[in-house]
Amino acid sequence: MSSSSPNPNGDAPRKAPTARRVEVLHVHRLSPRMARVTFTGEALEGFEWRGPAGHLKLTMPEAGSHEAPMPAADGPRSPFMRTYTPRRFDASLRELDVDLVLHDEGPAGKWAVRAQKGDRLVVMGPAPGYKIDPEAQWFLLAGDETALPAIETILEELPAHVQAKVYVEVTNQREARPLQSAASIEVRWLSRGEDFREAGKPLEAALRAQGALPAGPGHIYVGCEAAAMRRIRDYYAKERGVERSALVTRGYWKLGAANPSDRDFGDDPA
Repeated sequence: MSSSSPNPNGDAPRKAPTARRVEVLHVHRLSPRMARVTFTGEALEGFEWRGPAGHLKLTMPEAGSHEAPMPAADGPRSPFMRTYTPRRFDASLRELDVDLVLHDEGPAGKWAVRAQKGDRLVVMGPAPGYKIDPEAQWFLLAGDETALPAIETILEELPAHVQAKVYVEVTNQREARPLQSAASIEVRWLSRGEDFREAGKPLEAALRAQGALPAGPGHIYVGCEAAAMRRIRDYYAKERGVERSALVTRGYWKLGAANPSDRDFGDDPA
């Protein structure tokens, strides 16, 4: 299903993304707090992989249900819709992997805990992902568990001649697992503990303590809680003088907000 919505600026109507009915094929636990859900379905015909760190919309079933409703054309956004990074897509098999953090806050985390084969969800998207600069000699990738799928997809597309430092903030070291890349990578797993009010603090401290950035052209990607993301962005842009063109930041979630904007890129005026 797709539709067009009016543009308040008088431009041509913007085509809404196609809503696709998908079904859970299997659920694989990656760590105590993260699961990989593989979706399948005929509706994935025509779905595109649009680069690493892209995003799509998933509408989950309500509590007590195993099927999410299809969105109505030009209707309100479902309160059970959340934004995720597509982890893998196999067009030949029509299989789509999405990694979800398991927690007891909000409809997405609660559904992820009880997800099972045969559950029927709705996928919309994906949007274009992160463009890897072929001239870059190094990458710094930093985020919490919500950004881990994006970080992994970037790592898997880095060329072998570059170096990458990776910082991942998680609840504890049981979440640590091998990350794959053709590039030379150094990974640090940072423990935050169970108190989400501490979100971003270990990540920010580790990045501030890192010291000098590598020589030569490079890029920084940061994805975490929105307030922490802004502090880290200001640190690199204002204190370290990193060109904004070399700095991509994403607020994947916001402390105290149930469903914040998924367009929080931290692009506030300097």
